[in-house]
Amino acid sequence: MISIWKKELRSSLCSVTGFLYLAASVFFFGVYFYVMNLYQGMAHVNYAYASVVYLFSVTIPILTMRTFSQEFRDRTDQLILTAPISLRSVVLGKYLACLTLFLLPVVIAASFPLILTGYGSVAIAEAYTTLLAYILYGMAAIAIGIFLSSLTGNVVIAAVSTALVLFLAYTMGGFGELLDVPVLKQFLSAFHMQARFLTMETGVISLRSILYFLTVAAAFLIFTVLRLRSYKSRRGGNAAEKRSCLILLGITILAVVGVNLAAGFLPDRMTEFDVTMKEFHHLTDVTKEFLGTLDKDVTIYVYKKEAEAEPDTVKLLKNYAAFDHITVEYVDPETSPRFPTKYTVNGFSEGSLVVTSGGAFRIIDQESIYTYSEPEMKEYGVTPDGFDLEGLLTSAIDYVTTDRLPMIYEISGHGELLLAGEFQTAMDRENVKLQELQLVGAGSVPKDADCVLILAPSSDYSEAEIGALKDYLAEGGHIYILLQWTEEQQKNLHAFLAEYGIEVQYGVVSETDTDVYFQEPYYLIPEIRSTSVTEDLAGNLALSAMSVGLRSSDPAVETILKTSEKAFLKKNPQEAKSTGKEEGDVEGEYLLGVFRQWTVDITPESMSDGSGRMTRESMLTVFGSPYMTQDAIDGYISGMNRKLFISIMGHMISRPALTSVPTKSYSYDYVTVSMSDATFFGVILAGVLPGILLVVGLAVWVLRRRR
Repeated sequence: MISIWKKELRSSLCSVTGFLYLAASVFFFGVYFYVMNLYQGMAHVNYAYASVVYLFSVTIPILTMRTFSQEFRDRTDQLILTAPISLRSVVLGKYLACLTLFLLPVVIAASFPLILTGYGSVAIAEAYTTLLAYILYGMAAIAIGIFLSSLTGNVVIAAVSTALVLFLAYTMGGFGELLDVPVLKQFLSAFHMQARFLTMETGVISLRSILYFLTVAAAFLIFTVLRLRSYKSRRGGNAAEKRSCLILLGITILAVVGVNLAAGFLPDRMTEFDVTMKEFHHLTDVTKEFLGTLDKDVTIYVYKKEAEAEPDTVKLLKNYAAFDHITVEYVDPETSPRFPTKYTVNGFSEGSLVVTSGGAFRIIDQESIYTYSEPEMKEYGVTPDGFDLEGLLTSAIDYVTTDRLPMIYEISGHGELLLAGEFQTAMDRENVKLQELQLVGAGSVPKDADCVLILAPSSDYSEAEIGALKDYLAEGGHIYILLQWTEEQQKNLHAFLAEYGIEVQYGVVSETDTDVYFQEPYYLIPEIRSTSVTEDLAGNLALSAMSVGLRSSDPAVETILKTSEKAFLKKNPQEAKSTGKEEGDVEGEYLLGVFRQWTVDITPESMSDGSGRMTRESMLTVFGSPYMTQDAIDGYISGMNRKLFISIMGHMISRPALTSVPTKSYSYDYVTVSMSDATFFGVILAGVLPGILLVVGLAVWVLRRRR
């Protein structure tokens, strides 16, 4: 067997066919990895692997078409039939040679998740589980190709028949759904190889799928051996041997069907293992730091027997109870059915939690502990995509132990955006009160405002409104502003910012440096700089899309984000013919986010005579992009824009001990790869490596021809 393996492998690597397969496989792997993961920024490499499976009907025939059909064509089959080794060893040797070639590109593909980890959180478990399924699928497909090659002496027919069978095996489930005949659908599902692959693509190690692929591979290898024995016996006139082959064929089919049917009756807990589930009971650093400073006693009641509570919930609560001032108690619904009425008239479901301290309390309903991307998914029994208990608990503890909750006003009336999605959830977790405010009607910013948000107004502010904002800052106020490019300049707002040393450049910033933009030149990914409000995030990347340019010569203005020196400003992006630099665009370095803090003297209303003057810190944060608080953009940067927003808000509302813990997600969103890096890896994986393999293959073929 080893000698056959070496001979076949050497033969494949001394021909164009072997290198053609290697080049094609590496090319397809590289293209899908570049498009899906490097360019689009998807954190799931398993999608790229799954896409290549579809091409088995193209690549596997290249690999297997010559294994036996060429032997028949060249009439060297007699050497196989009369060789002093068993037919089983011949078939296994050829199979292992094909499998070795098949695995060489897989080794390269296995590095993809590791490459991507340098740009964000990656679904590692799903990637390698999918790659395992890819290998198993390939093992079965190669065995099918070898068997079909043993049926004909025509290499082309062997290739076409293999391609057709693998295509049908990939799409068989679709035919079953199309016909919608239960019995026929069940029958066709036995041949649907793609269905078994999809089971593992989601990060579930399915023993049923593994068994299916292995038994299919073994069965077709046995079929190949029996085919050769039958061929040999037919040529030798041995009828008894032919009958023996038919009996063994029937036994093999029955064994494969029986084993897979038996596996189908086993419970899922014995055959499926989800490797994507994270250890959600571990506390984040945010919670640990917050609980470490807690000075009030808190009791957490769980309306469920401990033995019946969710394992993740029990483990997480044990970590909370390890801190001073935290007590966890389980309440049995059977012995205390009226417990919920102490806190609410309508009651709450079993498994819910009540967090109390003094006379304050907050209820965490059991329904909110797990999250779903779509609400209706829970009704259909779909697995949740997140575990949110830590975020809810930490926020609840903060709520019941805080004497005064911060108040943030969101200015409206000029087409401004309002906080929504994960950004609003983050503020809710900080127990911040959000209230909409129209300056035109109010005339001034309320005295209880801890911060004012002005998110991307589409029209200018009046002089009276600007005056109200100035008065607010003069009293030690805090303002967070997002700008956006508008066809008509917002002269009053821009003049207001200029008074504080922040000059707005009329236009949208783009980049020519491919290292600092993502997908498009106006999707900028600058590094967060260390400032008074971003020290903990310095060095990470943020995503600033369609940003107005800022500049400042005032040393009191701290730079949070800025472009490279190769950036340029499009004065009128609506009339631009290209996203690249055009005539009239102003090149240079621009600021994308700035922060300024200064001290003001104020006189409290209770001391109008001036006898009790005191100082406060005014703060002003400005970003040029209107998308800095949008979930869609934040998803591309693994939540870093949200972390940046929370960090700045923590300083502006005087809450250094932040309590916002995001939902612990079962899935991953996006990674952010600069265009230069994406292009580099794309060219290497989809261009250079396949090109080298093709050149080497041609060189080997030419040298062999000359000999």
